[in-house]
Amino acid sequence: MSYAIRRASADDAPLLAEHRARVWREVGGWDEESMAAQIPVWTAWFRESVAAEIYVSFVAEEDGEAIASASLLVQRTIPRPELPSDREGRVQSVYVVPDARRRGIARALMDNLVDYARTAALVRLTLHPSDEARELYASMGFAPLDEMGLRLYQDDDDA
Repeated sequence: MSYAIRRASADDAPLLAEHRARVWREVGGWDEESMAAQIPVWTAWFRESVAAEIYVSFVAEEDGEAIASASLLVQRTIPRPELPSDREGRVQSVYVVPDARRRGIARALMDNLVDYARTAALVRLTLHPSDEARELYASMGFAPLDEMGLRLYQDDDDA
């Protein structure tokens, strides 16, 4: 079977929220109840942000059903010398339904995100990969950057 990739619209916000919840359940270990409560929050945010083009998403469909999605949060940054813009992107919630995995769909979605980023002259892309996805991103040229982070909010399990 073959699939097609299309740019998501604001009407896809519920799907993007569901896929994000699935990522958080699979990779982050979040429970169903917590994610169910978060889905309406994400849906409202995605609807507004996709429409404003600060959240750019692509959806893979097969036989009329969404089987995967990947998104890019576009953020402004301080302009840097000799770079083409003041925007960068953070890859978010790359998700493929279990039955469609290992078919190159995540790579195809990422190719769309990277093509978009190049066309939009974003200066860089960052992401936080799962251990399982790390090899895919490395094969696409993603590498560790020279940054550190500080979590300002933690749940009790992180302490």
